[in-house]
Amino acid sequence: MREIAVLNPKAGKGAEKRGEFYVTRESGDCRRFVREECLKDPFVHFFVEGGDGTLNEAVNGIMDAEAGDAATITAVPCGSGNDTVKTTDTYGEGREIKVDLIRADDLYSINMINIGFDCNVVERAARYKKIRGISGNFSYILGVGRQFFSRFGERFSVRAELADGGEFTFEGDVLLCAVANGQWCGGSFHNSPLSDMTDGTLEMILVKKMSRINFIRMIGKYKKARLVSGEFADCVDPRYSDYVIFRRIKKLTLEGCVRICADGEIVPREKVVISVVPGALRYVVGKKEKE
Repeated sequence: MREIAVLNPKAGKGAEKRGEFYVTRESGDCRRFVREECLKDPFVHFFVEGGDGTLNEAVNGIMDAEAGDAATITAVPCGSGNDTVKTTDTYGEGREIKVDLIRADDLYSINMINIGFDCNVVERAARYKKIRGISGNFSYILGVGRQFFSRFGERFSVRAELADGGEFTFEGDVLLCAVANGQWCGGSFHNSPLSDMTDGTLEMILVKKMSRINFIRMIGKYKKARLVSGEFADCVDPRYSDYVIFRRIKKLTLEGCVRICADGEIVPREKVVISVVPGALRYVVGKKEKE
């Protein structure tokens, strides 16, 4: 099997050239390159040296070429957040796993789809990261602070097919909706600790509109895996059960949004259909991310 390193030269921590490699030139170039290589010969292993956005492009390139059963991929974390590897590291270095993917309309995501507050924070954080001296994690925190004093809540209509065969519907004012395959977002937010990339389901965390004071009290728990946890009977901290809804889902239709964030990439959407694609990609766990 061929091995190709795909390098994003703008990755936050820098990348290292090795063997056969390709340096991306602009947004979308990684996706194009990976797709074309897979169409020439699908039995190729990609070392993706960059952040979550570069990995997202590579994943979409493989899926564009319908090469999910042939190509393999390893994320080499060189970005500012590196959220995906925080979950994949837990499966064991060197192990090949068949990971699920999230499909949002015609876009694939390996880690998480964020809508509402989280998505707006990422958009703002992208601006802060352009300022010299501001790291990826700090830019996200700044984005949280700025979004906190902006429009607070959006009206969403949500319809979901649950993993147990049931249905869930909701319409009302919402702060955020996270649809998770992985456990982390924003570089340091361990918001979905119950997610497993190999179980054929996704986790939906829906947070209704609340006062800013309550939000301040909640956000630390959301960040530190204490809002949603297996230690609670219904997986949600009882103090926030009036505001937070957790469901394991197979499919979700959401209307009323402006944009979605797929692995850190912002995409305009007023309506989105999100579903799980079980075992869609062959992923080889790399060396554990350095702290």
